[in-house]
Order: sequence, then structure tokens, then C-alpha cells
Amino acid sequence: MGVVIGVPFLLTGSRCEIAHNAIVFHNYPLAKRAFVLGNVILSPHTDLNRAVMTYECAACAKRRLPLPQVRTVHLGKHEEAHTWQYQVLGPLFLPVYLVTLLLPSPTPFERAADHYAHSGEGWWPWHLAASYRRRR
Repeated sequence: MGVVIGVPFLLTGSRCEIAHNAIVFHNYPLAKRAFVLGNVILSPHTDLNRAVMTYECAACAKRRLPLPQVRTVHLGKHEEAHTWQYQVLGPLFLPVYLVTLLLPSPTPFERAADHYAHSGEGWWPWHLAASYRRRR
């Protein structure tokens, strides 16, 4: 689905490459933020080699709470984590992800993706949640 959505925009200036466990469409004009569909990343940016605010930091800033220690992560690694999550859940990823949007921000998927982008491990949300419980 991601390829079908991305390919037509190659004619309008988008650029395509293989990186971060995905086919990446850069300069994708219909997105304000990078997002993943399977093993395809659609990004409005010229590249994914950039620091972005973590979802936890954004949630804290929105609620005017103290900011977490890790405030930015590598965008490409963050989106890569979502490609791994998609590979496990397949077509169920999107419905499961949408259900988790009902939880307090950041969702388990976003928290795990930020953790992976920061540390290089722990892209699976429930594995990460279990490790948090063990530390408490």
C-alpha cells in the first residue's frame, strides 16, 4: 500500500531510497510528519537523518510537565522501529496502533520507537513495557 501511495509522487519531486528497513519516499508532499505503512516510510523531509522531539517530550510539553531526559531521537531509527512493529503485526498493525491512540500519550508503539531510536534496542512495545515494570 505504501509503495502504491508513494510512487506517483516520484513524478512531482519525491525521491526514493532503501534505508531503515524500508523503501523511503522523501519529500512526500501529503505528509506533515514521517509515517510508516508496512515497510514503506513516507516523509515530508529531504532525508531522515535528523533529530526529532520524542513523543514523550511532546506530550509533557503539551501538558506543561517536566521534560524527560531524552528529548530528541533520530527520525530514521524511530520510523525503522515502526517497520519492525509492522512486520510482527502485519495488517493488524494499523488497527492495533489506532486503538492505542486511546491510551495516554505517548502510545506504547511510539514510546518503543523512541526507545529504539535512542538506544538501538527495544522496538517491540510490550517487551519494553515489561522491562519498565521490572525496574519499578
